[in-house]
Amino acid sequence: MNNTKNNKSTAFLFKQALDKKLTSDISKQHKDSLRYVYNHFMAFLGEDGRETSIKKIKTAQIEEFLQRYNSSATSYMNKRRDLSVLFNTATRLIDENLMTIKKTEVKRIKATLHLAYEKEQLQPVLDFLKGNHINLYRCCLMTYGCLLRPHEEIRLLTKKHFKNGNTEIHLAGNENKGGRVRVAFVPDYVREELEPVLAQLKRDDNIFSLTKEPFNYTYFAKQWSRERKKLLSHGLVYPKQTLYSFRHTAAINVFRRTKDVYIVQKMMAHSSVVVTLKYLRSLGEFNTDELRAAAPVL
Repeated sequence: MNNTKNNKSTAFLFKQALDKKLTSDISKQHKDSLRYVYNHFMAFLGEDGRETSIKKIKTAQIEEFLQRYNSSATSYMNKRRDLSVLFNTATRLIDENLMTIKKTEVKRIKATLHLAYEKEQLQPVLDFLKGNHINLYRCCLMTYGCLLRPHEEIRLLTKKHFKNGNTEIHLAGNENKGGRVRVAFVPDYVREELEPVLAQLKRDDNIFSLTKEPFNYTYFAKQWSRERKKLLSHGLVYPKQTLYSFRHTAAINVFRRTKDVYIVQKMMAHSSVVVTLKYLRSLGEFNTDELRAAAPVL
């Protein structure tokens, strides 16, 4: 096989692209998604396709592959995004700017809301979880009370993250989605629940596994999936309410009490107030009547 830069096989370039992304500063979930699409696309191409030049891959071939994930627009676009990351990284290795994947069909994704909990729901749901799954209860309590994200932030918390008499949680830039140092306030009801646990732990122990090794990334998602079935059967939650609904409920609660979008931004650790405005709008916190009432008058 010709080993000049522009004649390296598709398989060779994609493997280099995957390795490059796996050593970069992206989430474990993203890395897993890239591995998945890499393995399945290589299998789809077959031996002959893998050995051919990446410049010979046609848009029609890529679309044929993506049609395998056509069960929903979200599934299709997620695979298109992941394949685009590898394809674009691979083509940069040969100093090419191929438009092949950019020409594939784009599907519009209808946003799925994490429906907020109603005021009357919140305490019964938390009470149920406390009696049935204490780790999940504590996760939901912090998702609501501290406005932290459950899978990447809360799941990885150790005793050393709690500061100032357990009234604050300090996260480094690489420990939260925003990529910057974050300090989250710990309300009394969260602190009182966690202090007996923290008292038993060593500095580097995880607050859920009680060891230095945290549970895996899918731990809370799986536990929620199991308990959600019971919650639905008891009529305690609605179908569109999720683990993230606790964080969304908290954002709405803060905004309704303060009417200050900047406080919400700070507590949610959003990168800008524009993100917070979009977030609140998606949760239905800005409606036509409110905007009409706020319009300037003469």
